[in-house]
Amino acid sequence: MISSTPARESLQDATPSTRSLRIESIDVLRGIAVLAALYVSVWIFGGFSNQQQYHWLQVSRGWNYRIYGAMELLINGKMRALIAIVFGAAMVIFLSKPSVPGKLATPELFIRRQMWLILFGLINAVIFLWTHDILFHLGIMGILLFPFVRMSYRGLFIAALLMTLIYCGKNFWSYADKQDKYQKYLVVTSLEKKYEKDSVTLAFKGTIKAKDTLTKLEVQDKKAWEGLLGSMKVDLKKDEGKVKAMHTESYGKAWNHLLPDTQMWEAMWTYQFGIWDFAGMIFLGMALYKYGFFANKYSGSKYLLLSLCCIAAGLLLGWFRLYYLQVTLNDFTKYVKGYAVPHDIFFPFERALLALGYAGLVLYFLSARLFTGICHAFSCAGKLALSNYILQTILCSLFFYGYGMGYFGRVNQFKLYVFASEMIIVQIAFSVIWLKYYQHGPAEWLLRKLYHSKERAAEKVVPFDSTLPANSFL
Repeated sequence: MISSTPARESLQDATPSTRSLRIESIDVLRGIAVLAALYVSVWIFGGFSNQQQYHWLQVSRGWNYRIYGAMELLINGKMRALIAIVFGAAMVIFLSKPSVPGKLATPELFIRRQMWLILFGLINAVIFLWTHDILFHLGIMGILLFPFVRMSYRGLFIAALLMTLIYCGKNFWSYADKQDKYQKYLVVTSLEKKYEKDSVTLAFKGTIKAKDTLTKLEVQDKKAWEGLLGSMKVDLKKDEGKVKAMHTESYGKAWNHLLPDTQMWEAMWTYQFGIWDFAGMIFLGMALYKYGFFANKYSGSKYLLLSLCCIAAGLLLGWFRLYYLQVTLNDFTKYVKGYAVPHDIFFPFERALLALGYAGLVLYFLSARLFTGICHAFSCAGKLALSNYILQTILCSLFFYGYGMGYFGRVNQFKLYVFASEMIIVQIAFSVIWLKYYQHGPAEWLLRKLYHSKERAAEKVVPFDSTLPANSFL
């Protein structure tokens, strides 16, 4: 059992009203996060590339610019943070359950669950071709962080702050590498000028001498900066190759084309940034749960005040990031020369503040009993979060990729959001109807069956068993 802190009752000690509200709030937040994340996922599925996004930032006018800016500020990265926060809270709930004599201990069940979740993520990424799957990351991070569940909420808050600061540091160090490349480039260009000047002087004096040339390392330093500078230039023609590749009707060719992106996201990005990205928010979710945040601890007015303050601060940081991203895109050399920190230095805090603000707003609605129908709909979607997440991948890949309907790169930004909205409505309707007949979604049931398989080897497993705990998590 996880020891409780003063005024923060455990799940078992909670009153029925508190307990149901706590579970409801987590389900609602999970449903909002998984469904709203589709507005960003559809960029990747539909071919709304970084080049197109940066193009509209440079244009800085028109509806395309305004809509993209709104999605970038309000959703991009924030829904992933909210999913991680809810995941951290659900970890505490799961690991707070006492072990049942004669069955697997709760920590062992949790580890088995995470290992199966990793496999689900790999299937979603490698087989269903979602290059930015997060199930794999949640599975890995759950295993790495589950020993910390026993920490006090204060310790968890400190851990969340530390992880977020390290994430900021990683962004700074990445930018420092670029500054270093520029300094090396300056050294090389100064040498080139010196060599050229010496050659001209010698030629004027009639002296014949072999011309000094750059070393192999100096040539590499020069090409490194020129390559980086070229990658920062917005050119819509860079998308032509990917669009052509994604229009292929061969699943195998599409798989080969997307595999490098999948490997980068599941491997390199994970080790460089993903650990800090997820760890900070998972720790925050653990801390908030232990503090009683999801249990209606405060009055509605306090939740609303917290929400408004966090959202305002997050949007301010987001404006700072987008403004200086525009400066970066317009003249990257000028930015590197004039600014000591990258444009995204505070992005980790931006996403944390906005995710916390959204969570506070939902808790306010629940405590004030506002939008109860909408909250119920998102709660249903949250209970089927794993099924809905995988279903998004299957439907989007079939709609956009060449082996399906082939709309990759053929749908403008506004229509992508229309498609995402229609899909969200369908998934909400599916979730509400499904839960009228079953306690769990198909993917949730399969996951439970797999991680309980050792215990149930000699038992008859009833599909979608209604006696299983209701508060599942991704």
